[in-house]
Amino acid sequence: MISILLFLGCGVAYQKQTEYNETTKRKKDNKVKVEAYLFDAKLKQNGKPTSVRLFFYQTDSVIAIGGKGYLGKGALKGWMTNDSVLVTFPTRHEYLYESVDDLFSSFNCSGEIPKFNLLTLFTTLPDETYEFDFADVMMLNADIKRPKYRISFPNCKWKLVITYDKKQKGYRIRNFTFRDGEGTTLSGKRREYKVKSKVPKNRFETEITASMTRIIP
Repeated sequence: MISILLFLGCGVAYQKQTEYNETTKRKKDNKVKVEAYLFDAKLKQNGKPTSVRLFFYQTDSVIAIGGKGYLGKGALKGWMTNDSVLVTFPTRHEYLYESVDDLFSSFNCSGEIPKFNLLTLFTTLPDETYEFDFADVMMLNADIKRPKYRISFPNCKWKLVITYDKKQKGYRIRNFTFRDGEGTTLSGKRREYKVKSKVPKNRFETEITASMTRIIP
């Protein structure tokens, strides 16, 4: 979702922190049981569109993230937990490592944003969880098979619209659109979904090398 967070590193203005101070690896068994998503996504900034494919491999506590742009350009890899995001951009020698709260508050917000669990959006409708009690959640489509929601905060310009559909284990994300309120849009349409899949453990391993520069939103 979503991924929303992934391309923030590609699509918004940022400062760079040059010192290297982290190498992170998430170790799993040889194979990890996951729910697997593939999204066709588009980032639009200053009227210029960029297409990318985004992969999400979800467990109970972490989502592995992968993606690549047209002709393999703009590759990214990382993970997301309920409170933090790490994404590396190997071809650009950059990485993004932030708490979810700090990342969303960087999008032209005034005041404090209540904490929320981003992973909840992958498995639970936003009006059915206390995680979004302090957000403005509006149902845009009451279709029980394909409900659509808009999520925002009163003190922020950004908006997130998500359409779900009903799967074997409950509602899962079908489409999403994130607008930062200043002309940048990230949208995604799900191409594939597998309720049961296994992926190599290295999908959950992300290394920050000494040559990488940290992106500061």
